[in-house]
Formats: sequence, C-alpha cells, structure tokens
Amino acid sequence: VLVASAYQAETNLARNLLALAIVALGAGVVASLWAQRRHMQKRLDAEQALSNEYAFRKAMEDSLFTGLRARDLEGRIIYVIPAFCSTVGIRADELDGDTTPPYWPPELADEYQRRQPARLGADPSSQPSREGFETIFMRRSGERFAVLIFEAPLVNTLGRHTGWMSAVLDVSAQKRVEELSRQ
Repeated sequence: VLVASAYQAETNLARNLLALAIVALGAGVVASLWAQRRHMQKRLDAEQALSNEYAFRKAMEDSLFTGLRARDLEGRIIYVIPAFCSTVGIRADELDGDTTPPYWPPELADEYQRRQPARLGADPSSQPSREGFETIFMRRSGERFAVLIFEAPLVNTLGRHTGWMSAVLDVSAQKRVEELSRQ
C-alpha cells in the first residue's frame, strides 16, 4: 500500500533564488555559445575573403611581365614579384632587406647610392611622375641591361607613407631595335 501525503512546505526564498540563478546562468551559457558561434562564422567568412583576395593578388602577380619591387623608407627591398626576379635573375629571398641590391652594376653602385636619398626623400603627396626614369641593372650573369622605372608612394591602410613601389620594365630589346634603326 502506497500512501502519499502532501505537506505544506515553507517557501524558502534562498532556495528559490538559487534555482533562479541556476536557470539564469544556464540561459547565459546558451546565449554565450550562440554569440561564439556567430563570431566564429564571421571569422571564417573573413578568413575566406582574405584567402580569396590573396589568391587573386597572387594570380595577378604571377601573370605580370612587369617587375614590381617595394622598398621601405630606408631603401630596403621588402617585396618583389616573380617577374622582377626573372628580369634580374636573382631569387626573392636573396633580395629581401638589401639597401645595395645585387642587381646594381658595381661600377654604378656609388652613383646609385648617392641618388637614393633624393628618390626616397621625395614628397609622397606630390603627383608621381608618369615619365619614369631610365637606368642600368645587372643580371646575375653580369649582363647589363636598360630598365625603365616608374615609382609611386607605398601607403598603408592608415594613409601613412611607408615606402615606394616601383614598376621595372626591361627596355633592352627596345634599345637594341632603336640602335639598329639609327645604324
């Protein structure tokens, strides 16, 4: 025989508050997990967008024939693309951080070093020259060749001038054709 008797229990405020706190903490955990899930989804979306942008930039760089070189304000090479490396015949890791690049002919290195401060100290807010300047570079093999260089200020996302971006065109074939025409 089972007998059930109902007793009138005292209302215990502390017990009720504790139960309410446990329910509130549980709801807080669920809300926190939901917010974390949203944050992770946004982060994954941002990482995917960054990955897509990197792949796009890399594909563009790899398809260029014009050599691109970035230098900081002290003139150190901080970045080159494969087209620049193939033009001068030197690997990118051999160029990083150079202030006296190995593609400068030794007989012209002093002259290039003297004109470097004027080029690096140019006012970045002025309109960059669209004419460029012609100079001589040297391949790893020692062959000298004419290049045409166009420079523009390298500006970071905060709008601060951090260096110079150069487009380098090998014009040696064009020079040979001009010389043949003159002859």
